[in-house]
Amino acid sequence: MRDGPAKPPPPPPARPVAPRAAGAPPPPPPPLPAAPQRGEHPSQALKDTITEMALGLLEEQVQARIVHYKADLETNPELDAITATVVAQLRELQTSGGPSIRPPVERDQIRESHERILRGLLERVFRADAPSMLVEKRLKGIHRKLARLFFQSELHEKTRGQDGTTKVIQHGEQAIYYLLARYENRLKTELGGFDYASDEIKERSFDLLARFAKEMQDAFLSRRSSQLKRLVSVFNGVLLDFFCKQLGPGAGELAREVIQQSGTSEGKAFSYKISAEAFPRFRASFERRLMVRLVGYAEDELVARLADTAGAARDETIKFITDPHVFSMICGEICDALYEFFCNEGFVDLPPDWRAASQQAAPVASA
Repeated sequence: MRDGPAKPPPPPPARPVAPRAAGAPPPPPPPLPAAPQRGEHPSQALKDTITEMALGLLEEQVQARIVHYKADLETNPELDAITATVVAQLRELQTSGGPSIRPPVERDQIRESHERILRGLLERVFRADAPSMLVEKRLKGIHRKLARLFFQSELHEKTRGQDGTTKVIQHGEQAIYYLLARYENRLKTELGGFDYASDEIKERSFDLLARFAKEMQDAFLSRRSSQLKRLVSVFNGVLLDFFCKQLGPGAGELAREVIQQSGTSEGKAFSYKISAEAFPRFRASFERRLMVRLVGYAEDELVARLADTAGAARDETIKFITDPHVFSMICGEICDALYEFFCNEGFVDLPPDWRAASQQAAPVASA
């Protein structure tokens, strides 16, 4: 475990994206590089791949949430056309209120102001002495979702990922549950093909099959509960160290990188806040810089604390702690709370569709 903040690695190079025909399925994710052997640290190539895949998953979730919200707002074409006209007129009035191109000196002043404010807010959230209320609340949500991801992973006969490796059976209940899940449709078809004295007996037969499958599932997951507790405990320790010992002392560097890369001082900018128009650029830069730091630090710590002490289950432990879905979930949880906190402090103007779509996902955040 490191005592001071580790310098984050450089961002992974952007991969060119080939054009995809309309309606075509998305390309399969790239395979993860080789997992670390016992006593080894995860390679930078592995960390870069996890980072890119986790960022892609996070963006998919955000867009799906916003699209779902917008779909709920659909009314009729006439009203939509009137609304679009009014919005366009308002934007025209806003852009005509003053020049959008600022001299370099003024842009530098705005950028420095944004860096200073963001650094102060980050230092309030990621304190070195103790986790803030925001961090404590979000850690609880991360624990719940981590358990859900773990159980979902355990209930699949094959590991998640492109290779889809068949798992090694560790418990008798696990084998029976996988067998019942694999042949569920066939078993139901066979049951339905029998002649029954009454519909009640037929219904009871299906209930018994479902009950037996549920008993095997529960018995199997109960055997894995000790591993889950260990995973949650180690993840909690690693994330606390990351938030308090890494992000806290490194808040200034993080703020500088995010503001410079997102260009929040360009266009119609304000020295005291980030506009709703600049928020998408700010969000993309913030999540990338945070994800690079999170994966770069957490992977080394998780392998050292979990994988190298996992015994016979090391391979499955490695696959779980290198799953991009885990890091996408963690980054999404903390970022949603931070954006709400930044907005409440008057530093960020969140777009209306973002706020409305996010209200049901997270409570109001406070440091």
